[in-house]
Amino acid sequence: MSITNKTETNLFYGFANQLKRSVFLFETKEEGFDHSSKLIFANEMAKETHPSLKIENGIPTIGSLFPFLMELDSQNQINTCFQNNTQYEEVITISGYQTKSTNNQNFLFILNKLNGTHCTVLIEELSDVLLAEKALKQKETKLNRFLKTMINGVVVVNTEGQILYANDSAANILELELETIENRYFSSREWKQIDENGEPFPVEKLPLAIALGKGETVYNCEHGIVSEEGQIKWLNVNATPLYDDKGNLEGATASFLDITELKKTQNTIQLQNKKLTSILEAIEISAIVSVTDANGTITRVNSKFVNLCGYTESEIIGKNHRILNAAYHPKEFWTGLWKDIKSGNTWEGIIKNKSKDGNYFWLQTFIHPLYDEKNQIESFLSIRFDITEEIEALENTKRMLHFTGIQNNRLQNFAYIVSHNIRQHSSNFTSLVQLLVESKTEEDKTKIVHMLHASSVQLEETITHLNDIISINQMLNKPMEICSLKIEVDKTLSILKGSIESRNIQVEVCISNEIECKTIPSYLESILLNLISNAVKYVRLKKGAFIRIEAEEKNEQIVITVEDNGLGINLEKHGNKIFGMFKTFHRNEDARGIGLFITKSQVEVLGGSIVVTSEEGKGSVFRVILPKHPEESLRA
Repeated sequence: MSITNKTETNLFYGFANQLKRSVFLFETKEEGFDHSSKLIFANEMAKETHPSLKIENGIPTIGSLFPFLMELDSQNQINTCFQNNTQYEEVITISGYQTKSTNNQNFLFILNKLNGTHCTVLIEELSDVLLAEKALKQKETKLNRFLKTMINGVVVVNTEGQILYANDSAANILELELETIENRYFSSREWKQIDENGEPFPVEKLPLAIALGKGETVYNCEHGIVSEEGQIKWLNVNATPLYDDKGNLEGATASFLDITELKKTQNTIQLQNKKLTSILEAIEISAIVSVTDANGTITRVNSKFVNLCGYTESEIIGKNHRILNAAYHPKEFWTGLWKDIKSGNTWEGIIKNKSKDGNYFWLQTFIHPLYDEKNQIESFLSIRFDITEEIEALENTKRMLHFTGIQNNRLQNFAYIVSHNIRQHSSNFTSLVQLLVESKTEEDKTKIVHMLHASSVQLEETITHLNDIISINQMLNKPMEICSLKIEVDKTLSILKGSIESRNIQVEVCISNEIECKTIPSYLESILLNLISNAVKYVRLKKGAFIRIEAEEKNEQIVITVEDNGLGINLEKHGNKIFGMFKTFHRNEDARGIGLFITKSQVEVLGGSIVVTSEEGKGSVFRVILPKHPEESLRA
């Protein structure tokens, strides 16, 4: 029937109102099922049984009136019916769909595509007999649909073992036509069923044979089937007996899965496991290995770990790796390490450790997260290699290069003094002696003698500077001592007390009594004296002048700061030569330009560095960074 004009429409409405079943007419927009199709007509029976039709705040749609149609499975079935021009049927309980009825009476729901733009819904009450037939038909339909969509192959056999039914998956798995499978006997030799060793699989042990012969259910029986081409397909089979309503055996059913790829994967995994086991054994022999839980508690160590660290296994298990902490790496180092491995990343780096007997050693370390079955990190595997000798050799090489550079710089300055200053003094002496020989009067001779004396003093000063440079090299092998920085600063201030008070300079010292460093005492004294005396010497203010001396420990280093508000230095102009020899930056008659050069040389010998920030007319800040515990080889 189609609705193409007003007359046909009125005839349809009149006919529908006379029916003793609910009739709904919907207008569709598409050829397929559309859950937003709007209701354009409902007969009198529909209005009585469906009160929501009286709602005035919008036109009902097929989806809002019958929500179960919105389910994906229902939509797929409806679309199939629409394409095949068949009607969709469903047994429903009216009380479950917001209707006036309060009982659980069963009804038949029929959805039919009327034409390209309309569809109808009919709802009629079901008698018990009709309900049973419809229910059985629906169950059969659902069972067939279920069996067709199963990835498991399914066969049903009678008591003789003859296959009565096979689903599509069974045909696909066995790579046979359904007609070839059905009516064949499961125990037929045509199947060529084999066991794990390639031998024929005993017929009496086949799952269907056990289900029929013993009435037992069989789970997860694995055997192979050899095709005519000689290819082996492995199956995982379950089988169970079937009984009629009187309890008599009437057959059996078997379901099976193709596990050929799974078997190949298992074989590959076994092979990989053998390789992995060999690798782990090699690592166990050659590397230092430990395992911790997710919180870092050690749960396992190998013998190389025990031998290197000096602790027994019982002393290590249950502890944290902090037991080996050499107090070398800063807190940020460990924070970054834990952040990486907690994020699931493999961490790689070099860690300095300390053994039970106090010896230090370096390990090239790889830390790998290990996961549980829920893909959560449950532990960490650490693989390490002892590289102590390599690190020490590298550090010694770096130190040698470092001090070779320092020595070369001193030699250059030494050569400069010899080639320029002493040559200048020698030339000056030659000229003065010549003038002395040629002088006519006693007055001229006296003046020349005074000039010779002044040149002699300057030559002596130059020789003193050379001695200072040489003395740095001579003191390299002097023993280091633990010095209190506060005491050394106080001694220096005591030496300069007269100059400080005469210039009315306020001195502030912010140094803890606990700060100590391992150093050459005479060097430390020279460094402090040069820096503080410079601050005193270049004071700018008669009132309000200050010198602030501070020290702090940071990352196993001692940072000494000397700050003043004196004349300052123009770093843009003089920054690249501030620590050079004979470099002066103010017209101070006492300036010789040797102090900062000596200071920098001494700081570098101690393994440290010196930096300056300054602004002309505002003051300077000198910072000396020294290692708190320099290695003895630092002075080699």
